[in-house]
Amino acid sequence: METLKRAAAAGFMIGIGAVIYLQCENKIVGALLFTIGLFAICAFGMNLFTGKIGYVISNKNKPNCLTIWLGNLIGTAVGMILIRIARPALHEKARALMNAKMDLDVFSVIILAFFCGVLMYIAVENYRANPHGIGKVIGLFLCVSVFILCGFEHSIADMCYAVLAVNSFETGLKYLLFLVEVTVGNSLGALAIRAVTFKKEQV
Repeated sequence: METLKRAAAAGFMIGIGAVIYLQCENKIVGALLFTIGLFAICAFGMNLFTGKIGYVISNKNKPNCLTIWLGNLIGTAVGMILIRIARPALHEKARALMNAKMDLDVFSVIILAFFCGVLMYIAVENYRANPHGIGKVIGLFLCVSVFILCGFEHSIADMCYAVLAVNSFETGLKYLLFLVEVTVGNSLGALAIRAVTFKKEQV
């Protein structure tokens, strides 16, 4: 339950970042401010799937990533349902964003998500290992803003947009399949960069 609670809190925080991004006319500003979500997650020890999945490799305390993913979904759903009530105009913005994502084929989705997974692992590992406070924060801002501006796919951020955009059961199923594809890509990216850097640590 503690894992689930911290995961739900992380999903809620990513939701705040997603709302900031949707409301900013300037994409660069929106991408930078989106980082508030990951900053809060790292600072307060919350559980974010894309920040934890890489650590299933060679880690004594392997995270329960299925529970974390479900918790992230719960947190994003709660947050975005509240936002739909308070900011109904964001529904159309989220729909336009999700419609563009639905045009991607599965291989493109996984590739774009792979790159995001790499950057998310780097952001979290740098925050964990960097002894300098400013270096920790700069790493978060660089990795998050770069994955957004490059159009890479982040499964938990996409959960937020999907909840804001969904308007039917059929659309919900399409979004869920898309989220699974993004999750696979994020996982492969994080696991790949973890495997490479872990081997280097052993040399």
